[in-house]
Amino acid sequence: METSIQEIQNVFDKIKLLALKEFDNKNYELSLQYIEAAAHVAYSFNWKYADEVLENLMVAISDVIIAERSVFIPIQGRIVFYDVFALDNRGLTQQYLRALISWGVELLFIFEGDDLSHSKQIMSEIKSYSKAELFVVDHSLTKTEKINCIYNKIIDFKPEKAFLHLNPSSVVAISVWNSLKEVARYLVNLTDHAFWLGTKCIDYSLEFRNYGCTVSYEKRNLSEDQLLIQPYYPIMQCKPFIGFPSQIADDAIKIFTGGSYYKMYGKSDFFLNLLKLLIELDSKIVILLAGHGHDGPIKQFISDNKYERRLFLLGSRPDITHVFEHCDIYLSTYPLTGGLMGQYAASLAKPILSYTSDDIPSNFAEGFINWNTNSDFKITHTTLDSFTAEALKMIESKFYREKKGNENKKHIITEKEFSEHLRNLVSLNRMENPFVKEVIDYKVFLDLYIENENKYLKQFNYLIVSQFKFQSLLLFPKQSISFIFSAKSWTIIGKFFNKRKVDFNMKNA
Repeated sequence: METSIQEIQNVFDKIKLLALKEFDNKNYELSLQYIEAAAHVAYSFNWKYADEVLENLMVAISDVIIAERSVFIPIQGRIVFYDVFALDNRGLTQQYLRALISWGVELLFIFEGDDLSHSKQIMSEIKSYSKAELFVVDHSLTKTEKINCIYNKIIDFKPEKAFLHLNPSSVVAISVWNSLKEVARYLVNLTDHAFWLGTKCIDYSLEFRNYGCTVSYEKRNLSEDQLLIQPYYPIMQCKPFIGFPSQIADDAIKIFTGGSYYKMYGKSDFFLNLLKLLIELDSKIVILLAGHGHDGPIKQFISDNKYERRLFLLGSRPDITHVFEHCDIYLSTYPLTGGLMGQYAASLAKPILSYTSDDIPSNFAEGFINWNTNSDFKITHTTLDSFTAEALKMIESKFYREKKGNENKKHIITEKEFSEHLRNLVSLNRMENPFVKEVIDYKVFLDLYIENENKYLKQFNYLIVSQFKFQSLLLFPKQSISFIFSAKSWTIIGKFFNKRKVDFNMKNA
């Protein structure tokens, strides 16, 4: 049975009612858990971008949990960076951290997460900066305990500004910052295309393109004065190059593409057909595809077309920078593009092939490669004819590839430019020119997510069961029963028992 947006909305509304009920029962811990669960559902399906009821509920929870507010005068030059990710070479931690260090400020870096094993570079940079203090929130604390602990730490520090690097369901962080209006609070908006919590705990949203500004203005009720555009650049450090499949000829023209596999599904398999179009343009073309997620449809496509020697799945690559370096052309994904992947390509002076239909403006590569650009700078094609013509020019001419790659590189902000631009932006809290509103058909985006859910991902029931465990049978019987009798559930159960078998054998070896 297919999942409808009405079913998703009904589940979301029920979780929201549970959160409100637990607040009335003074069970604030459970209320926060339900808010978090509702955010997970909303983030996974693009039918809404903010929720006023949940935002007001978190304000009310903040008022109760932090009952005794401490008024303080902020100390100039003191800044908090609040991070729930802290992942080396992912997200925007390092870009902002390096900018703050270059300003010479007193820095309190708060990490609210479970694992720092993927943060070695970040931890090294913090520890090597004499004006930085690292505060790791004890993840064994309850949510309400964390809120008071973090609040007291910030009060003692007395910052003038704070940068918030959050995930869409960061209920602890939002509850803390709801109560800190003495500080200028800047959200680093990583997920501008989707739902997130936190519209009431910030003063400004640092967007990276006009598309995100438009969504925040139209759907999150942020004012134009709250929206500041800060382009970003990729962090290029990675593992040494581990090579390509041996079947690839030395004279092959290597087209590289990748990202989360779900970004390549939908729109009647258009992206897979785009790969076929490119492969058939020239016998020297091979396509390398890196990524993660459900790869079944791609493997089936390779088998059906006998592309085993033309299309290679690389999986997740820790040497991603070197993969780009050893390829000739980068291909943007469709119907959802990957901004970071396009930035890698541009930073390494690689030409970019990009296609999108006009109805999905978030896909324009120019939204990510946008430093000092003008109306003449174009990457993305909206017709197959112009896309194919551009592909042929790139395939036939190494000189043309180099020319286009060098043009792209000019439009990625440098580390120094990032620091200077950000400092000016948050000093004035306004942009020189207002953002340009884009025309967005939000229904097209929603339809794409629902198509992917029903045709490829089938994740909704699993999402509910994984959030609520055995309680889901009582709260959401339809979704629980559907999951129990789905093929996906038996795959997950099989993996669980196989892992237990391996663990048992290892213990008894």
